[in-house]
Amino acid sequence: MTGRKHDIGISLITLLVMSIIASLDYLTGHEISFSVFYLIPVGFLAWRSTLPLGLAAAVVAAALWLTADMTGHEYSHPLIGVWNGLVRLSIFVFGAVTLHRLHRLLNLERSLARTDSKTGVFNARAFTEALDAELVRSRRTGRPFALVFLDLDHFKALNDRFGHAAGDELLRELGHLLARSVRGNDVVGRLGGDEFALLLTEADEEQARSALDRIQLEIRSTLTQMQWSAEIRVTASLGAIMHRCGTDVTSSVLLKEADALMYEAKQLGRDRLLLR
Repeated sequence: MTGRKHDIGISLITLLVMSIIASLDYLTGHEISFSVFYLIPVGFLAWRSTLPLGLAAAVVAAALWLTADMTGHEYSHPLIGVWNGLVRLSIFVFGAVTLHRLHRLLNLERSLARTDSKTGVFNARAFTEALDAELVRSRRTGRPFALVFLDLDHFKALNDRFGHAAGDELLRELGHLLARSVRGNDVVGRLGGDEFALLLTEADEEQARSALDRIQLEIRSTLTQMQWSAEIRVTASLGAIMHRCGTDVTSSVLLKEADALMYEAKQLGRDRLLLR
């Protein structure tokens, strides 16, 4: 389940669990407190869904607790029950907010651990994991894919002449360009320095050639518009390996082959694409 269906599904589960807890709370009487058990479904919904749904669950939990507590039980003053209900509500709201924020922080930490901080694309580890997964899928489905190794030409000269700030700007721009130039199921990674890799999933040679020709043109257009391009002509050399079904190979071997093909493109004059 995704999106709205996911929210509806876990909301119904949460409501069912809270109803069971409220029933047990009513049957055991007001002398035995069940308050802490309401936090379980409230926290579950806040963790797995949106904060507004978590807060709504907190309100429902407080209302159910108050109903179970005041049914067949009278306080010396009616406001005592209201006060107790507000106290429970504040506890449930605090629990929902805390768990939701904790979940967001964990997701952010997980994302940062897989993302290159300078460019926003996958780091080397995350890209290799994606490549391993694509190899498994290719063996299962029999569909080919393309692995592309990209390295910038004259990047060191750019750093030496204009400083690392200019180099960092170029890397960020290239990362953004590659990320928006591929399909949603493709993968872009920065392997280190000025080396990038692309994983064109479930693509045959014709599809890979068409996509990479377009990407190379976009790279050329972007680089020539940067302020230092008139003095230092930075280009990109690309080596692309087609992985076809029936070939048993590891991700490290594929990366080495694509890397070697990229260096061959450099030796042939740079600013070119080799696809094999």
